[in-house]
Amino acid sequence: MDELRQLFKELLTILEQNGDSSYDPQMKILKRIVKIIDGDGNDLDKFAQVACEYKSLFFPKSGLSEFNIWKSEFGERRKINDNLDVIRERLWKILG
Repeated sequence: MDELRQLFKELLTILEQNGDSSYDPQMKILKRIVKIIDGDGNDLDKFAQVACEYKSLFFPKSGLSEFNIWKSEFGERRKINDNLDVIRERLWKILG
């Protein structure tokens, strides 16, 4: 659960710092996921809840899979998007 907490918090930070209001629904879901992870209960139940919430991040339009950061500085843009890809891939391996 520690790795999931870290990944979701990093993802939330990226969205908060770089997303616009069209990603408010995803940010709400991410906040709910972190709250589930930090809450009471056994890890198996929390994992099941997190997996369900995670799947809801992929809306038909403007889903998390379509989210990319635009920065005018190519190096900065690439670094952020590479980090975003690593987080998404790791979450997919754990929860997909």
